[in-house]
Amino acid sequence: MEKRFHNIWKFLLLALPLILGTTGFLLAGEKILDAMFISACLYGMEYQDPPVNLLVEIARWTAPLATAGGVLMLFSSARRAAGNFLRYLGGDSVAVYGPEDEKEPILDQLGRRGIDGGERFVRAHRYILLGNEEDNLAFYSQNQRALAGHVTCLKCSSLRAQESVSPDVHILCPEETAARLFWKERCLYETSVRHGHNLKIVFLGFGKLGEELLLRGLQDNIFDPEQRIEYHIFGEAGCFSGVRHQISMISDPVVFHREPWHDQLSLLEEAQAVVVLTQEGQLALVQDLLLALCRRELHVFASNDGNLEFLSGKDRLLPFYWERESSRLENIWGDKLFDRAKRINLRYAVLYGGASDTEEAREEEWKKLDAFTRYSNISAADYHEIQLQMLEAMGEPADPERLSPDRLELLSELEHIRWCRYHYLNNWQYGIPENGKSKDPVRRLHRDLVPYGQLTEEEKEKDRENIRILLSVK
Repeated sequence: MEKRFHNIWKFLLLALPLILGTTGFLLAGEKILDAMFISACLYGMEYQDPPVNLLVEIARWTAPLATAGGVLMLFSSARRAAGNFLRYLGGDSVAVYGPEDEKEPILDQLGRRGIDGGERFVRAHRYILLGNEEDNLAFYSQNQRALAGHVTCLKCSSLRAQESVSPDVHILCPEETAARLFWKERCLYETSVRHGHNLKIVFLGFGKLGEELLLRGLQDNIFDPEQRIEYHIFGEAGCFSGVRHQISMISDPVVFHREPWHDQLSLLEEAQAVVVLTQEGQLALVQDLLLALCRRELHVFASNDGNLEFLSGKDRLLPFYWERESSRLENIWGDKLFDRAKRINLRYAVLYGGASDTEEAREEEWKKLDAFTRYSNISAADYHEIQLQMLEAMGEPADPERLSPDRLELLSELEHIRWCRYHYLNNWQYGIPENGKSKDPVRRLHRDLVPYGQLTEEEKEKDRENIRILLSVK
């Protein structure tokens, strides 16, 4: 929007001599068309007669300046278009749209591959839309045909990532990306082992950031079949628990507190992790926490401005600069995560669907998936990174051929728990479909939403094979 106003002002400045000249000649008695024609000639310095009034005099002096400015603008525009075309020919070009302060860091990371899209559609191999939700959706709708077949990251606060109906459209949610990164960077497995897999995690603040952190935590923090990890939420949760009405089926309880956090100081002291998610007034909140609590560590989802450096007791803070981390190019694309998910899906297609094990088949099989199944594979690929950290801590090889049967069985059961949780968080429930199949996606019923021990040996073997597939996919 700011750039649009800037362009309007540039046009008005270029047209100013024409407006002044036309007005001046009209006042001198010229007809409208003659006045406009003579004023247009001012841009080429073809008017040699004495000026008839002050307006014409001003127009006569400013018109050549406007001509020079227009030529420079035209040259700059042509130069930019040529540069963009050369970047496109170079391969793997990325066009970026949105506010200047958000585009600049991305374009810096892209280097020669980056194209500033400006206000118009430009040809590129991939696209990143960083504007507000309304502008991004409008841009995609207007250019849908041209964008077909090109991976497009679309920043959107209303839609969840798994709502994307096209495999080429990635819903860009900085809060979700940050949540994924946080649980990988601050993996709680060893903490969970030390406490017998009984943990308490406190969120101070909720909103979109807290919602994504909770959803990712419930699917990533799975370390033992008998674990009890409690999530205590102090913050406005809206209709979250009402919408996700099957969340109660998950064995790790989620407790939404109505009382203020300072009425539960003992809980905050004994919790294994306290995460500050509140953004507005964060500095004052953290200052109060440092004063009220004696605990040694506080995780803080901080902005990029580094205000925490001014606090006494900052050595007790573990800041996570979520906006900066989620805007890193590798995290925007999620290429590693998507590539692993696609490879997992291909292995299943090869084993159970007779697909060929080729790069072309990998993309074809991925495009066949509905959004729910596609994101289920992404969830599995995401959790696999946690399992790799667990194996490393156990001193076990991440090799399906060398993994002990006991460890394989443990990982299989944990993966089944994650799979169940993914379904519960999307409001599926246990049930026997009337069509005799294993699932009914319309009524959201699945016969395998049961504890691992109640599965048939055939179904257990599928979970074991799932782990073998995950470990074999690099």
